[in-house]
Amino acid sequence: MRSYKTKAIIIKQYEVGEADRIVVAFSRDLGLITLSARGVRKTLAKLKGHLELYTYSNLIIHKSRGAIDIITGAETIHSFKKLRGNLKNTSRIFLIFEFLNRILPEREEHQKIFDLLLFILKELENKPNKKHRLILSSYFLLRALKELGYAPHFRECIRCQSKLKKGGNYFDFNGAGTVCPSCSQEENVFNISDAKVSDYALVGLRILNENSSIELANIKADIKIFEELANLVQNYVEYVIESELKSRKFIKEID
Repeated sequence: MRSYKTKAIIIKQYEVGEADRIVVAFSRDLGLITLSARGVRKTLAKLKGHLELYTYSNLIIHKSRGAIDIITGAETIHSFKKLRGNLKNTSRIFLIFEFLNRILPEREEHQKIFDLLLFILKELENKPNKKHRLILSSYFLLRALKELGYAPHFRECIRCQSKLKKGGNYFDFNGAGTVCPSCSQEENVFNISDAKVSDYALVGLRILNENSSIELANIKADIKIFEELANLVQNYVEYVIESELKSRKFIKEID
């Protein structure tokens, strides 16, 4: 078969030559795929509006003899126009897309992560406020990390296995879990990668990390708690991918 079809979300694109574009799409059945969109930057290009960033589209792809397959047809399923009009919300999507581009290998199926991404896009389109941005982006990152085998632990101390008590707990990025005050004070155990985590943030992290289906909008806490847990999650993501998330600087500038 020289051509195949898939439904995918456009998560990255960059220009090539005078009129072409390379598109990175996240497909439910194919995973992350890098494709060529020839002539798409021309004013009257038929595919142009169907291959914009964030767009969820039906794609027809020609299997190329070269390294990159070619998009020959596309039809928008959902354009997320409302999302495009909110720069603060799209900044969180930039963060999620950057994470996916860094951590996912090419053409490896991740249906649960795809379904979660589609859910997050729809939620952010309809709930444009800072609380929801922080909750939804943190929820996505934690759930995706779990699917990929990097799930952090927030219930017990990862060093002595005791249940955590209130006050003085830390998160150890190297061990991917929480550390109690006693263990963090032991000189031969303490790791400089440890980060202090408040009791309220710890509760929020447990809720987001342990619930696959949850009414995220109903989680109530001070905005500073959501900022703290989001910061910890993003720090852990950077530890996992061994690189900075460039989108974080952009988020700080506008949000």
